[in-house]
Amino acid sequence: MRRFVSLLALATALGCGGDSATNASDTLSGTYTLRSVNGAPLPFTILQIDSLKVEVISDAFTLTDNKTWTRTGANRTTDGSQVTPGVIADSGTYVLNGSKITVISANGSTDGTLGGGKLTLTNDAVVAIYQK
Repeated sequence: MRRFVSLLALATALGCGGDSATNASDTLSGTYTLRSVNGAPLPFTILQIDSLKVEVISDAFTLTDNKTWTRTGANRTTDGSQVTPGVIADSGTYVLNGSKITVISANGSTDGTLGGGKLTLTNDAVVAIYQK
């Protein structure tokens, strides 16, 4: 779960290589916006302990044809009555093998699937659905 927290809060990453997606008509490059985490819409609570709460407000991956990606988004930390906005930013490469994708950054890697305008990233028991 900690690994996925860093995925949602600050970063995920990926290596290089791979081949094209299963359906050649799919244009895989583009921006995929986070729609749900474990079936719940945003904002998504990553952590809540007593009066401390960390939430993902927005998140998006932009994939390019040259197997690189960038990630942008916003999070929010609430500690009692103090609310602090934060930025989600990362980049890296990805490996595509059929519809299976691995995104890699300096912070680690996350596996998922890509196709039909949907990017699904899974880490432990957490499933994040991004839509083009």
